[in-house]
Amino acid sequence: MKRILLLITVFIFTQQIKSQEQFNIGVNGGVTVGETIGTYSDMAFGLDVNYLFQLSEDFVVGPSLALTYFNTKEVEGFKPDAFMYLPISAAIRFNSLDDPFYAGVDVGFAVGISPDGDSGGVYIKPIVGYNINDSFKLNLFYAGIRKTKITNGYVGFGVTYDLKGTESESYF
Repeated sequence: MKRILLLITVFIFTQQIKSQEQFNIGVNGGVTVGETIGTYSDMAFGLDVNYLFQLSEDFVVGPSLALTYFNTKEVEGFKPDAFMYLPISAAIRFNSLDDPFYAGVDVGFAVGISPDGDSGGVYIKPIVGYNINDSFKLNLFYAGIRKTKITNGYVGFGVTYDLKGTESESYF
């Protein structure tokens, strides 16, 4: 009997948790900022995947995985390999139910993919956005990868699509 009650409790709890999840993907692009990265790159692009859990009525938090690509340009006859990073971070978002605007931040570590030998750095991405509807969001952000002496960063614009909303709705 205790096992049955435990299973029912776990089932109800997981169903409640499931109904408060958000899974979204996004694409973005922008212009690079900073002395070092600005010398070799003038634009960057990225992909984001977030799996967020509702903490309260206004806050969601969860893991985030991204891919950031800094396009390189030739400088004085030299064109370096593209700078690529895999940011692994924790995301937090604040959104009042009465307001279509939201704000948040992603904080974590960006693993260096390219060029060879790039050890990555601390990743931070403050973000502000606007909910167009239940599926699409627009956002403005700064994404920075702090390395030992420099920061590779860009200011950009992105679009996010919710694959699964707060009511456990699927948009496929």
